[in-house]
Amino acid sequence: MRKIFAFYMLLGFGPLVFGQVTLSGAVLDSVTNEPMAQAIVVIDNHSLVTNRQGKFISPPLPLGKHTVSVSHVGCTTKFWQITIAGDTFINVYLPHHLHSFQEVVAYGHEHNQEPDARFIHTVSAKKLEHLAATNLSEALKNSNGVRFLRTGNTIAKPIINGMHSNRISVINDDSKQEGQQWGSEHAPEIDPLSAGSIELIKGASTLRYGGDAMGGVIRVLPATFSDSTYTRLSLIAKGETNPNGGHFGLKLERYAKELSLGQRFIVNMKRNGDAQAANYNLSNTAFGQLSGAYYAQLETGRHMFSATASAFVQQLGILSAAHIGNLTDLNRALASDTPLILKPFSYEIQAPSQRIQHYATKIKWNYESEPLGAINGSYTLQNNHRQEFDNHTGKNAAALDLNLVTQQINVFIDKHMQQYRWQYGLSGESQQNIFKGRYFIPNYQRYKTGIFAIATVEKEDYLIEAGLRYDLQKTTTYRYNKDILLEEQFDFDGFSANISGWKRLNQDLQLHLSAATRFRSPDINELFSNGLHHGSAALEFGDLTLTQERSFSVNSALNYNHNRLRFQVEPYFHYFENYIYLKPSGQKQLTIRGAFPVFNYVQTDATYVGSDLGMQYRIASQWTAELTAALVYVRDITNDTHIFGIPAQQATAMVRYTFAELLGVQNGNWKIGTEYTAKQNRIELNEDFSDSPSGYLLINTELGGQYKNTPLYFNFGVQNLLNTAYRDYMNRYRYYADDLGINFYLTLNYTF
Repeated sequence: MRKIFAFYMLLGFGPLVFGQVTLSGAVLDSVTNEPMAQAIVVIDNHSLVTNRQGKFISPPLPLGKHTVSVSHVGCTTKFWQITIAGDTFINVYLPHHLHSFQEVVAYGHEHNQEPDARFIHTVSAKKLEHLAATNLSEALKNSNGVRFLRTGNTIAKPIINGMHSNRISVINDDSKQEGQQWGSEHAPEIDPLSAGSIELIKGASTLRYGGDAMGGVIRVLPATFSDSTYTRLSLIAKGETNPNGGHFGLKLERYAKELSLGQRFIVNMKRNGDAQAANYNLSNTAFGQLSGAYYAQLETGRHMFSATASAFVQQLGILSAAHIGNLTDLNRALASDTPLILKPFSYEIQAPSQRIQHYATKIKWNYESEPLGAINGSYTLQNNHRQEFDNHTGKNAAALDLNLVTQQINVFIDKHMQQYRWQYGLSGESQQNIFKGRYFIPNYQRYKTGIFAIATVEKEDYLIEAGLRYDLQKTTTYRYNKDILLEEQFDFDGFSANISGWKRLNQDLQLHLSAATRFRSPDINELFSNGLHHGSAALEFGDLTLTQERSFSVNSALNYNHNRLRFQVEPYFHYFENYIYLKPSGQKQLTIRGAFPVFNYVQTDATYVGSDLGMQYRIASQWTAELTAALVYVRDITNDTHIFGIPAQQATAMVRYTFAELLGVQNGNWKIGTEYTAKQNRIELNEDFSDSPSGYLLINTELGGQYKNTPLYFNFGVQNLLNTAYRDYMNRYRYYADDLGINFYLTLNYTF
């Protein structure tokens, strides 16, 4: 009898003794309560995939605490710790439909961020992977209010509030990205696939990132590690027909919970041939890129250390038709509907061309101090090497060779005291530029330092923030003038200040306001440019008498979000004293390297008035309509004239359909949309070298989702569906050729 009793006791308590319990549950859409198939559930070291009913069940688990994470396409990963005392069933709710929009909009305090007054648009890591973007502009292409300054088909720089280049700061994990970013064809050398997310910060409340970020800040953040031991391998591949070629990427990530050590290795390769306009080949526009990054993070007690190393190498051809041999042919090219140089399709990159190499390394330390708050310190070393090859020297000897070395030190402190938050810090930078070959800008040594303080008070339904920053810059240049070495010093300093805040008017409506004054020192090219700027196919000349800019800005945003409707309007006003811009001279000049249009840097007072608009409306549970518009009006108020190089008005419209399962595709979405860009009529007669291009309408479509019961995600799409022939006013090669024609592409993402 005792043996029988012991046997039943063992059956009853065996699972408790040996820990044979299970965790099961269902993953549901937080809005519709519909089950979410193919969600990835990670319980400690066990990786599970939900079935069509959104359900999962774990293998036998020991009693006690376990780390659980749940992720799904388009959703932010949710993770937590759970204590299991027996078989347990849970429901997990993910905000899937909220992330069907292209970006997440936050007022600093939302989404578990620290309370502040920044107005932020965020592109998530999942979105970056699905885009398979190989440059920053591709990653931001669907963000409301962002447009692009293009040079050919491979180079694009973000435009925010009508401003670009050195009025936009790119912050890579708290350090400013430094390259030859002053030129129209000098795009930021950052691989978006190495990022965890990208924040687009608009408005005046960006003092932490520098006083010169007049248009806004693009902040690239590293991905966070899940709080469990795992190894994850992701493969990304993309093929496209225009420009014909493809991209392959690999991401290997490992986290050891017992060591609190995370490591991530990323490599990406891209190769494309010549691009195609609607009716002809764009000769010598082939492109190649190789990039990689390593990131390591270690936590011990209150300390967190991280180290980053990255490399970015890019080689690209420059449109052959943009480099003309004589003035007669240049005039013909500017008046022609087709390029003067037309060659068959090729993958070969010939002169004229560019080669860009950017290498960076960083060490970073975070410490949670009781009396001081969160302390963040970092040291960054960047080396940017740019070479330009022209028809005169060929593709083996660089006509222009610029090597820029930048060192940065940043220290930030963040202290919370009940409803108050104090941020303050300082930064220092040393930068040296050395050129070889043809002179365009001089050798120089530049030192920068800045110090800032920001105070924030947050209540339940409003927040107010005020900040003050001081920046000092000293630049010493070295150049020859008639065999005499000239050493010249340029010193600039000034204060920047802002006051910002938001007010919750009701549960659905929120108002954001900010006002600021900033200054920007004239950049080295604005002072010294002297001759052929090869990538933009123009002669550019600086002015040593230029003084620093001062801006006075007011930004606002009204955000409405209720049930099916989400609406944003973001008006802004900027007044500039001593605004610097590149102006066409109306002249053309013959050099030994060919004939080119001439541009000069000039200075005036100017105003920017505009607004970014966005609306999303859920027509039905599976259908969403989206509208966006970017409007900007710029005026030279000193001379009562228009200013050259300002983007035209633009609007987009799109319809999106989401579905749980269709023809073997799960958790999918299909969208079709239009992009309309108006003709830029706000120009001065006879100032430019050719007429402003006509307005144009492009149609794009895309289908994306997961393939059956696999972790394979795909996107198939068509850009410029009607193969429209058009020229973009903001593309510097519009003088010589049309923009891109129709493009078919397929992107594949697979995670092991």
